[in-house]
Parts: sequence; C-alpha cells; structure tokens
Amino acid sequence: MLKATKRLQQTQRYKEFIKLRDDYYHTSLKKEHNQQSYLKNMTLKNEKTGELLQLHHSFEKYYKNYTKSIEQKVYALEKIARDDGLVPIFITLTLPSKFHPFQSVRHNGKRNYVALNEHFGFESIEEAVSIGYQYLNHIYRTFYKRVKLHAKELLYIKVVEQHKTLIPHFHILFYVKKEKNKIIEKIFDNLINEFELSQTDLEFIGDELHETDTKSVKTGINRASKYITKYIVKNLADGADYYNARILDGWKRHHRIRIITMSNLPLSMAEYRIIYHNLDKEIKEELLNEAKKQDMSLFSYILENMFKLRKLHKDEAKAIKKHGNIDKAKIHFFADVTRYKRQVGYAYSLDSFTLFINHNLTYEKSQYTKIMEIYNYEHKTYYDW
Repeated sequence: MLKATKRLQQTQRYKEFIKLRDDYYHTSLKKEHNQQSYLKNMTLKNEKTGELLQLHHSFEKYYKNYTKSIEQKVYALEKIARDDGLVPIFITLTLPSKFHPFQSVRHNGKRNYVALNEHFGFESIEEAVSIGYQYLNHIYRTFYKRVKLHAKELLYIKVVEQHKTLIPHFHILFYVKKEKNKIIEKIFDNLINEFELSQTDLEFIGDELHETDTKSVKTGINRASKYITKYIVKNLADGADYYNARILDGWKRHHRIRIITMSNLPLSMAEYRIIYHNLDKEIKEELLNEAKKQDMSLFSYILENMFKLRKLHKDEAKAIKKHGNIDKAKIHFFADVTRYKRQVGYAYSLDSFTLFINHNLTYEKSQYTKIMEIYNYEHKTYYDW
C-alpha cells in the first residue's frame, strides 16, 4: 500500500486509485469463481478406462506451482548463458512522468507519496495502465531489435512489474558477450532520450530535497536469476501478500498483461509442467537427486537429458521437430499438437503426449470425453492433463 500524506488521501485521484485496487481484487475473485463453477458442472470420462474425474481450481496452488516452474526455466536459461560465456545485464524501463498519477520523494530509504502529479496526462489511472503497457511494449521491441543487431548471441527474460501506483514498468535481463555491454548501454541511453523515459528521482538528503539520477542499467550481477525472480515470486504466507497477489492477478487479467516472457528453449514450460506433474514420487526424487549432484535445476537436467519429437499439425501441413540424441537420452517424449486459427493469433491443442523414463513408459496422455452435467450433453474434447 502507498505511504501517502493525509492531504493526498483526500483527493479524487487517490480515491480512484483505492477503488481500482479493489476492482482488480474482485476481478481475480470473479475469474476464479467462474472457473470453479465451470469445473464443478463438468466431469471428464477416460475413454479407455471409463474413469470419471472431477476437476478443481485453487488460486494459491496454481500461483505457487506457476512461480516454481518459472523459476526452473529462469535457472535453466542462466546455466545455458553461463555455459555459452554470456554475462547478465539488467535494465529497467520506466514510463515518462505523464503516466504517473502521484508525486513522491524518498526519505531514509522509504518512498512517500506527497501530491498529485500535475503533468498526469490521462483521464484515469486505468487508462494510464493500459496505454502505458502498450507503450512499454513498443519501446521494448525497438530496444530488442537494436540490441539484436549488435549481439547475435542473446538470451533474455522480460518481467512486467506492477508499481505501487499500479503503473507498469519492465525489468529486462539480457545475457550477452561481455564485450557487448558498452554498446547496449549506449543503445539504452539513446532510447532514454528518444522516448523521454524517467531517469530521475526526488530524495531528501539531510533536510534538503534533491533530484538524483536513477541507475537503470546494472552489470556484474551475482546470480542474476535470483535478481530477476524477486519480481515474480511473492510469498502468500500472510493476508497482505494474498491480497496483493490477487490485485496483481486481476490487474494482469483486466489489461491482458503478460507478466513474464523469456527466450524459447527446446523444452517449453507446458511440456515441463506435464512431465513434472506426471512423474511418480520415486522417479521424481531420482531425477531431482541427479540434478542436485550436477548442481542444476530439474528443468536444466531434463533439457540436457531428453529426446523430444514433436509433430505440429497446421492447416494441411505437418512439421516435425526433434531435439536431443535418441540413443543417449534418459528421457524420451513424443507429442502431437494441432494449431487452430483464432480471431487474433492461434491456439494449440495437445492431442497426444507419451513419456518414457529410462525406456520405461511413464505417462501417456488419455483422451477424455467432457460431460457437461448442467446442460446434459456430451462432446469430444482433448484435455491437457
């Protein structure tokens, strides 16, 4: 919550801010309620065994599983970068002054919000969030393209953070060759001037208010993965954390914000989750111990010890992708995926997935019939279990 002066708390803009936070919280609750209602009135029937499954959704469980799997891929990216001789460079993109509804100052390491921003350029904070997110994406795409021209070997992680005022900003972690650091800093400086991004802050030094520069590029970060994941992972141990996580969930749903984007790897997050959640306890412990011995994440271990064959069906064509050595791999999986065209972009359906560990069949995706009890009808579907 903002630490705001009483005078600021009496303004209409601040009251709008409080209401918007509450709206995001209830958006998250409503979306979960809709999911639970849908699942409550649906049963899945295994077409081979006749087994009936009732599904449930838990926000807390989903959030914790999601953040853990994201951490795994971040650590895997870091290992690949280290093995390839790449170093981290951390960059923050902050929107210009007109996107920020309040003025603040720093005092004794804490931020105090003291007044309305007279240069705020929008009808509402909600509008500033939506347009600000689109603007940051435009800036990031411009930045990425310019960096890519000079750094052919490039891995990245981009995280969208919700500021306390609800305005988004981006944290970017690039992995590049060390000799590219200076050129990236120069590209960023040019970007700051071109898009008039925020680079100053107000801070009390003694009893006087000073304008200070904010360092938005950091190099030489130790364990950069830890540095970036702190913006993703929240502990839901107490009520305040739970409330804030709900606000974040409603915020990203309402504005269609993608919180994290990373370089593609041969093992996707969806494939990793299917593998992880369908390992029995004994095999999971065995793989975790092997990964620990080699000082790597489970994601990295699977990536380095797998053979993957993926068939993608799109329109009338079929594309086959392979990764790994089929003879040396400990983990083999085979997937069939169909791509469907939507109004915007594409959707993908996992039609089949077969997993072998040490040449033993460990998991085979079943085909289910979805039974919608409330409407009393059946239709065929494929469910990503």
